[in-house]
Amino acid sequence: MALNSVVFLHELTMAFLIFLLTHFFIQSLSSKSTNRLPPGPRGLPLIGALPLLGTMPHATLAKMAKKYGPIIYLKIGTSGMVVASTPASARAFLKALDTNFSNRTPNAGATHMAYRSQDLVFADYGPRWKLLRKLGNLHMLGGKALEGWAPFRTVELGHVLKAMHDLSCRGEAVVVAEMLSFAMANMIGKVVLGRRLFEKQGLESNEFKDMVVELMTKAGFFNFGDFMPSSVASWLDFGGVELEMKHIHKKFDVFLTMMIEEHKAEYYEQDKEKQDFLDRLSMTNIKAVLLVFFFKALL
Repeated sequence: MALNSVVFLHELTMAFLIFLLTHFFIQSLSSKSTNRLPPGPRGLPLIGALPLLGTMPHATLAKMAKKYGPIIYLKIGTSGMVVASTPASARAFLKALDTNFSNRTPNAGATHMAYRSQDLVFADYGPRWKLLRKLGNLHMLGGKALEGWAPFRTVELGHVLKAMHDLSCRGEAVVVAEMLSFAMANMIGKVVLGRRLFEKQGLESNEFKDMVVELMTKAGFFNFGDFMPSSVASWLDFGGVELEMKHIHKKFDVFLTMMIEEHKAEYYEQDKEKQDFLDRLSMTNIKAVLLVFFFKALL
């Protein structure tokens, strides 16, 4: 019985793969439409021009630009990709026609780690994105906001200098990168959550930085499923990339949820009628935006 099940599963898998190869091969042959696309390499069925990019895609694309021109069209997996390689062509996409190309294609990183594209980077251009940008500038990044938080930066600098002094008095090494991460995390915590995240620089703050680095590393992994139809990508996970993304996301989600819940408990205890930055957003938006700020500050 077990042997028959294995044989059946093997045959089913092979039949599905043959179906996919045949489907995409026929689709590639019949895709001669009247729509004009920029020139570029033909690529192969199913995987497209992916093997042509090599280990240094930027250098490969620069060589392609000399052959095909300033705007190139490539088929990566089953997704179409257009590359602008000159200032004039980039200006057409990023300035003249920016509203047509402002949205990012969903991928595994945005789905599993950016709370299904709820942050400033991956959110679709529209009312929600405009609100996130407005609140970010008003409370975090605008000129008045930066001036208003200057005293907190000064205080945090004092904490860092004291920590350095204490380490030197004990004859211990001062790791500047860890000190800067400690300071930036506390500054962001003070601005967004109203409290410092870490009282002392040490194991806890270093583990937090390692979490951010791991999250950013996983988000940058190449995932072949991003270039496949969603019906196929949902169960394909070559190398376990998406599984690792989900794992680190869970660790970060627990940390952020705890920080936000503590903030709300302390804040409303002091003033139940007053609203702050966090009251204008959903819990998911808050955590997604916090991830962006931590990435910018710690990397």
